Amino acid sequence: MRVPALVGAVLAHVIIGSASPVASAAVQRDNQKHDLASIFSLAAVDPSVEDNGLLSNAVGAILNGVTGGKHRSDDQTVEEAWETIQVAVDGKTNLLDIVVSLALALPGDILNLLNGYLDFELNSVDNKNAPLTKTSIYPSKAEGDAPYSVSEEDLRTAIYIPETFQYGKNGKKPVILVPGTAVPGGLTWYYSFGKLADAVPEADVVWLNIPGASLADVQVNAEYVAYAINYISAVSDTNVAVLSWSQGGLNIQWSFKYWPSTRDVVDDFIAISPDFRGTVVADAACPLLSGIYCTPALFQQRYETTFIEVLRADGGDSAYVPTTTLYSSFDEIVQPQSGENASAILNDARGVGVTNNHAQTVCAGQPGGGVYLHEGMLYNPLSWALAADALRHDGPGDVSRIDTERVCADIIAPQLGVDDLLGSEGLLLVAVAEQMVFDQKPFKEGPIASYAHDQ
Repeated sequence: MRVPALVGAVLAHVIIGSASPVASAAVQRDNQKHDLASIFSLAAVDPSVEDNGLLSNAVGAILNGVTGGKHRSDDQTVEEAWETIQVAVDGKTNLLDIVVSLALALPGDILNLLNGYLDFELNSVDNKNAPLTKTSIYPSKAEGDAPYSVSEEDLRTAIYIPETFQYGKNGKKPVILVPGTAVPGGLTWYYSFGKLADAVPEADVVWLNIPGASLADVQVNAEYVAYAINYISAVSDTNVAVLSWSQGGLNIQWSFKYWPSTRDVVDDFIAISPDFRGTVVADAACPLLSGIYCTPALFQQRYETTFIEVLRADGGDSAYVPTTTLYSSFDEIVQPQSGENASAILNDARGVGVTNNHAQTVCAGQPGGGVYLHEGMLYNPLSWALAADALRHDGPGDVSRIDTERVCADIIAPQLGVDDLLGSEGLLLVAVAEQMVFDQKPFKEGPIASYAHDQ
């Protein structure tokens, strides 16, 4: 069952002042079917997949949505959309249950857009970025940087630089957006921090489209981050900030540890729903195969794996630059995410400045401290307020500088709308689909890079 991918002409949003996403041959992968409807349809009839009827329900919901399902009313309020999502996920703990519920709950216009997600130029891994001429950052920028295993051309072309990017001019601050596991970079930020300039006009975003939607080895994914930090700071002649979701936090922290040159050119690290300790529910991220085999990145993100132990050793559990973390107790992907052992927490042994911000503590009893899932923290109002505060001040975001009563009274950041809430929730469907089509699934965690053994 092939449902034609959505073309850019009918997309509803405009992002970062540029045109809506358009079809791009550069982002097609190996002639495989990469729309949601086809992926879920094939999985539903795959005898190796443990369905229990759930995938069939998801297929029906997605097909209905992209071929004429009920579209969102233009006068639907944020409160109504929020209630729809809350009812859909209430009492569900199994990831596939949540995905099916979201597929049934999301309106057809959102599902239709998500259906053709890999046709978006915003997700391109083949971007035409000019080689550096004034400085050299490859094969290393400074003594002590780890070696790269990826070619410089591949590292450079994974950086998506919007046409509106100012390269540090006119008071603009470059902000590199690093995606999480299993969602392409452009789509990750389309409904959220891709619009950061609406909250912080001086912020100027670029993002990474890490090949394989960050499902491969986290150590290799971190190479893209390390290179992007040094590349964007070099072409901008100014320091940068980095903002991550989920695994993106691990990528950044690993790059800080093993590419020390990156630390000197980053003023702020803002981590949304990070898993610096991994997660005790990692097997839930491989729901279709009961965790028997999984992708390299998902194996590495189990709780305190060898990868996590190496990352946290020798001071890797502490921040290298001013760091702001945002996280929720109701995270369905990363647990624990509350208390002193929350996976999102970073220490501050170097005294660079760290704030670890638990939504349900800061916004206790208020809408902003409600039931925010892993993806919900992308539109959470506290996430946006503290990100803006961090970018506008030296050091990390600080709740003492923001009006928490006003911020926490909102359900979503005031710069966002109903479609952003619903679209962000829909990222979970894409994450499961990307896991299905990723074809390099080992049976155990991979080896640690030799450079990490040597240090």
